Parts: sequence; structure tokens; C-alpha cells
Amino acid sequence: MAQILVQNGFIVAAVDHWGNTFDNKIPIEFVKPWERPLDISFALTNLLRDPEIEKTIDQTKIGAAGFSYGGYTVIALAGGILDYQELIRFYQSVGKKEIETPEMSGSGKFLTDTTLLKKMKHVPALKDNRINSFFAISPVLAAGFKKVEQVKSINQPVYIVGSRSDSIAPVKTNAQHYHQLIRGSQYFEFPEKTGHYVMLNEANDVVKKEAPFLFTDSAGVDRHQVHIQVGSLATSFFRKSLHTN
Repeated sequence: MAQILVQNGFIVAAVDHWGNTFDNKIPIEFVKPWERPLDISFALTNLLRDPEIEKTIDQTKIGAAGFSYGGYTVIALAGGILDYQELIRFYQSVGKKEIETPEMSGSGKFLTDTTLLKKMKHVPALKDNRINSFFAISPVLAAGFKKVEQVKSINQPVYIVGSRSDSIAPVKTNAQHYHQLIRGSQYFEFPEKTGHYVMLNEANDVVKKEAPFLFTDSAGVDRHQVHIQVGSLATSFFRKSLHTN
């Protein structure tokens, strides 16, 4: 998607979240959802301070896009306020499967970590008013959003993408739930057998054998075409919502 956005004239910056990324996995960091929005705001602040980069950026036309945990991240940046206690209750009951993801098993045991629980009580405001448009793909953590009041400060355009056969972030209780909760949000859902990890890079046969759950799709699902379509959706959305030419 980043390539498609760049090809259409957008400047794209991507971040690597310390402790919560593919090649740097620290289990407790996977249950500290506030860190990711803070990372984005930190990166944006530094980009806008860079004398060479900041002059190429129109600061009135900044958007954010994210997938999975990143989908939640952009909703938090838009002004969504997660109820951490509600989320923990969900993970400790019917949502146990959603905390124990294939790429990071064992995170659930940190939900009752005393240091983590203390930090949850002092999470700073995560909304970033410099960002004007938000594109969330297969967002997770929707179980921590039960009330409209939690999203009442979202006052910029939001577009949510779901996948019908998402087993990691079931679409009914995640993407669809966010869409129903966030007033004025737009929504698109990939049909039938399209799953969660279809949004990740395409892979050769060697990589597919190493991590089949990440890079192998159901029969009939064309990952390349899904990427083209979601890139087109994002491009159209950002052009309209950011009023670009």
C-alpha cells in the first residue's frame, strides 16, 4: 500500500515499533497498546522538525494508515479512547484466542503484570490533532470500545477495512464494531475467504514454508489483487479527505 500511495504522489513514512514488531518481539510490549500511537506522534514530530523533510510536507494534509494493531493505532490517534480494563476482561474470558496470536504467543500472561496495570492508569492523551484523516485496516482491540463516549472526540474522516474470514480480528466484533461506533466512518469489507494476514507482503515459496500462517491464503484469494484494491481505496480516501489534487 505504501508503494501505491507513493506512486500517487503521497509522502509515506513507516515506523518500526520497538519490542512490538516482526524481528524484535518482547511479549509485554504487545499488551501496551498506547505505545504505538505515541510512536507515531514521536515520529511525526521529528519529521516536522527536520529542516530538509519538513519543507516537503503539507502540514494541513497529514493522514495515518495502519493494519491490525496499526488499525487500532490510527483510531487512537483519531481520538478513540480504549477502556483497558474492559479489554483485559475480554482477553481473560471469551477473547483469549485474540491475545494469543500466532506471531506472539504468551502475551496473555502479562495482562496482570503489576507494572503494566500501573501504567494503564497514567496513559497520556493519544489523539494527534496534526493528523486529519485515518485509514484503519483489520483493526484489533475493539473489545475495549463499548461506549459511543469513547469515540466522541473523533472529528475527522475515518475509513475502516475488514476481511470477511478474519480469524485474528473477527470482523463482526472488530472492524464492523468500530464502524458502527464511529459516527460517519466509511466501511469496506473483503468478501468470502479473505483473512487477516492477506494484507502482509507477498512471499516466495521458501518464505511461505517458513511462516505459512502469514503468507498462505485460502484458495481463490489473490493477495496481489487485494493489495491493489486496498491501495486504491486508501488513495481515493486520502485524496478526498485531505483535499489533494
